[in-house]
Amino acid sequence: MSSNVREFDYVIVGAGSAGCVLANRLTEDPAVEVCLIEAGPSDKSIFIQMPAALTFPIESDVFNWKFESEPEPELHGRVIGQARGRCLGGSSSINGMVYVRGNKKDYDSWRDVGVKGWDFEDCLPYFRRMETFEDGRDPRRGGSGPITVVRSKADHPLYRSFLQAGQEFGLRDAGDYNSGEQEGVHITQANIRNGVRCSTSLAYLEPALKRKNLTVMTGCLVERINFDSNAASGVTLKQKDEQKEVRAAREVILSAGTIGSPHLLMLSGIGERTQLQQYGIDSRAHLPGVGADLQDHVVAPLRFRTPNGVSIRRQLNTFGRLKLGVEWSLFKTGLGATNFFEVGAFFKSSDEIDYFNMQHEFLPFLADFQSGKVAISDGFQYFVSQMRPYSRGSVTLKSADPTHKPAIRFNYLTDDRDIGEMVNGIRRTLEMANQSAWSRYRGEAIDTPNLSDSDVDIAAWLRTVANTEHHPTSTCRMGTDENAVTDELGRVHQVSKLRIVDGSILPKVPSANINAPIIMVAEKIAASMTR
Repeated sequence: MSSNVREFDYVIVGAGSAGCVLANRLTEDPAVEVCLIEAGPSDKSIFIQMPAALTFPIESDVFNWKFESEPEPELHGRVIGQARGRCLGGSSSINGMVYVRGNKKDYDSWRDVGVKGWDFEDCLPYFRRMETFEDGRDPRRGGSGPITVVRSKADHPLYRSFLQAGQEFGLRDAGDYNSGEQEGVHITQANIRNGVRCSTSLAYLEPALKRKNLTVMTGCLVERINFDSNAASGVTLKQKDEQKEVRAAREVILSAGTIGSPHLLMLSGIGERTQLQQYGIDSRAHLPGVGADLQDHVVAPLRFRTPNGVSIRRQLNTFGRLKLGVEWSLFKTGLGATNFFEVGAFFKSSDEIDYFNMQHEFLPFLADFQSGKVAISDGFQYFVSQMRPYSRGSVTLKSADPTHKPAIRFNYLTDDRDIGEMVNGIRRTLEMANQSAWSRYRGEAIDTPNLSDSDVDIAAWLRTVANTEHHPTSTCRMGTDENAVTDELGRVHQVSKLRIVDGSILPKVPSANINAPIIMVAEKIAASMTR
């Protein structure tokens, strides 16, 4: 066999939130040889490991694919950036570390659309398996899993005002929102271990690296999936301008993410036949759902000034950042050990909604991105996002060249129901921001609508500010209908020895930040492969 051809049992493409889980679980059997392939570099950077530095990897060309959408038709043609991790740990190495499982009804709805084995009670054992919750094990929470989950301190006055204002509005204190009912205000849980980001690279990959049956390749762009007849046989990749082939005796597993996995399928001849032919790609399997059904949480910021010195801004000036860095470097404590998203809420946009459909994330300062840097000022901001959008987007080819990024169309707010829910959610958020709990701290609103504004005016404002929560899913979704791409175990329809395990196979986007659900999915499918 050529030195440029290597063979393993499993070849995993993408060392992200799912890929690291699979690499760990599959290599628990010493007889199984696994190759994990990552396009980006190692995650050994202070800007990844320090929770408070989360803006740096997001803005980085090294750790972030920095995808961009096509002009969005309902957002005045604005191009929306989409952050996806490009390093060991993938998006778990660059995200906001907010730990949310999602609602029981989310997973029960997967079962109801024909994806067997995915209702909440089926998923719960794997949520428990993946986590070590700081309050310990109980029937709903895990106590000895790889991902460390801690409660934020939430001891700043602006955090306390957020929680109080929500309760004055009528929301309950949700307590452990990952165990009981989610709806209400809460102190956020985060995947942070001893002051360090607990990515899947730290939690799953690092312990597995000492195993002789795991090979990790970084800096490798996978160009296509190879086939013997109808069975995936491996991948062709490029590493430092050298083309190599990695063969898979058992399976090729794509964990390249909601954008990367459908892109690689299409480059390899799996997708909508007519579209592939436009780019000179021979069709291997006509699966029109590849790249379709793209879903994401749309978000709008509501921003308010505060009196000088109230927000965390003063602690983030030049001296404050120096102090933060020294304290974190020496002790892994202080502001450097927080992701700043320490409180949040889940609530209904209207009383007619079956269960909560809106989320609040919150920051105790104002942050503006200017020329790649973050300018901090006094204030606070609510982030209002819709949990179960009706609008659907797509990932399609722009070129048959694997170095060219695909065309991404989110189609935010193209369904009027999304506009209605967001407008109502913004209006309820404005009511919360007007509660007496904010009377000491709330200053002028900044580019934020008023409660007296009409729905039409709020919708018009929304189109100028709406953005992404960076929670894309469902472009290779599980199912049995004609647009489904994978079965209930992530196996790609119409071919063999090819599986997808990442956010692209979720049938619907959960009412949650998606990192924890994706890790759960990887744990569940890995368990089915190792029984």
